[in-house]
Amino acid sequence: MTVLVTGACGFIGSWTVRRLLEYGEKVVLTDLKRDYHRLRYVVGDPERHPFVEGDISVPGFLDDVLSRFGVDAVIHLAAFQIPQCRANPVQGALVNVVGTVNVFEACRKHIGQVRRVVYASSAAVYGPPEIYGEGPVPVNAVLRPTTHYGAYKVCNELTANAYWHEAGIPSAGFRPQVVYGYGRDVGVTSDATRALKAGLARIPFKIRFGGMIDLQYVEDVADLFVKAALKDYPGARVYNVRGTIMHVSDLIKLIEGLIPESKGLLTYEDKPLPIPAVLDDSETERDFGPLLRTRPEEGLARTLQFFRNLLARGELDLSDLKPQ
Repeated sequence: MTVLVTGACGFIGSWTVRRLLEYGEKVVLTDLKRDYHRLRYVVGDPERHPFVEGDISVPGFLDDVLSRFGVDAVIHLAAFQIPQCRANPVQGALVNVVGTVNVFEACRKHIGQVRRVVYASSAAVYGPPEIYGEGPVPVNAVLRPTTHYGAYKVCNELTANAYWHEAGIPSAGFRPQVVYGYGRDVGVTSDATRALKAGLARIPFKIRFGGMIDLQYVEDVADLFVKAALKDYPGARVYNVRGTIMHVSDLIKLIEGLIPESKGLLTYEDKPLPIPAVLDDSETERDFGPLLRTRPEEGLARTLQFFRNLLARGELDLSDLKPQ
């Protein structure tokens, strides 16, 4: 199968490309610019795969790409993160909302060829935890996002539903929360990964949130996108993603255990994320299980090894440790 990955140069995009290749699939990469700085370390030799530069917010950009490479499925990951959407809501809507419409519209024009669209939604579609009560929040709970980013993700879920009913395009959207791993350097929840890097570099670092979080390792999330791209199913489906529920203070303790020299350097703001930490992923497990669930100790250790290797070569980029 040939799978097109939008946002292929990004954090989850790079790991999704790697996972597709591990499954033995063909990949076509697209992003705004041909920036291999993540892909080179995650994939190894990204230049050997077809890459098309372009802006998904421009109508028609993907039409030729789908035809030229005979794309069978699309994994749509290109998006602005929360800080970018907050700083420029109009541009954020063009990329996140109009861009997603353009992806589905291109697939509609290739309805006999493209089998499905898999896309990144977000746990940011939910509202504050207090409106949901006790217990895991189901996938069909009321959506009351408090950020532009979350609102755009809700719109994308509705767009996917409309394209199923009006054009018959199957889709699956996934709602990750605090995804960590090598390459995560943009967005509020990137602080989990950036704290690990700061600890290695012996730089004081304050995580911008506290409370309970759902910590999800990037390889597990990438595997979920790939499984959905390779499986046949009807409808416009949306799924919660779940990893390990923990307090931010426990995350810091895990990092200190891996890097004893970081003790006392890492702190956090006692301000919970404006979304529920505990989501019900039973439907995800039912349709795509058994799911990968990497323990935080192991995922953080793998990520730390990436950072150590880069540090040993003098290639560890610390620029993302500045305030965002």
